[in-house]
Amino acid sequence: MKKFMVGLGIACLVLIMAACGGSKDASSSAQGDTLKSIKDKGEIKIALEGAYPPYNYINKSNELEGFDVDIAQEVARRLGVKAILVSNPWDSMIPALTGKKFDIIISDMAITEERKKKVSFSDPYFTTGNQLFVPKDSSIKDPKGMKGKKIGVTISTTAAEEVTKLGADVKLYKNDFLAFEDLVNGRLDGVSTDQGVGAKIILDQNYSLVAIDGLLNTELAGMTIRKEDNDFRKEINKVIAEMQKDGKYEEISKKWFGKDIR
Repeated sequence: MKKFMVGLGIACLVLIMAACGGSKDASSSAQGDTLKSIKDKGEIKIALEGAYPPYNYINKSNELEGFDVDIAQEVARRLGVKAILVSNPWDSMIPALTGKKFDIIISDMAITEERKKKVSFSDPYFTTGNQLFVPKDSSIKDPKGMKGKKIGVTISTTAAEEVTKLGADVKLYKNDFLAFEDLVNGRLDGVSTDQGVGAKIILDQNYSLVAIDGLLNTELAGMTIRKEDNDFRKEINKVIAEMQKDGKYEEISKKWFGKDIR
């Protein structure tokens, strides 16, 4: 009987130790192991929309190109790994990130309180804002003039939030290219998007459109990371700081915008 009790005691001790070990593993998993996984594999999967020039878009050679692309490549280089660039639709960006389809989003995503409920962000890597674009003969002369007007925006963007606040008749699109096509074909009264994106589309497509003076908002963009990836976020913040300090960030920024947009 005594021998049985000793055996039972040892068995219980083993179970307790296993439970403790399991708890530690769970804790480790909760903290995220993305940085270690990236280093082990020697590559980082980076998501970009691919429909947001000049930040990120598909060029004539069917390759991703733009400011975010150059920044993403530099991030990978400084981490000592290969960049695997993934084009992903905007409206499924965050679900795909949390579902571990890729490691990080570097695609001009504004840092908002609503988004921070689902994901985490790096320190800001540039500042921008949304602007309204209309035909040259439009009766809309300032942002308040969009009230009751048909305004196109990309789904799940801060532009959608801003035009809704101003009372616009909001029309949602998968991307800005489709919205601008409807605008030039007379199906919309205006389109609201990032100031740089709108200007680039108008220039490239030679559209007879103009930007309304005055930004609808000013926002900070961050690199988007899963909430549990604390170590990864710290490493990304370190990389951003180094890029901005040694001049590489300014070089990339001036290449695409003619100025430092941080």
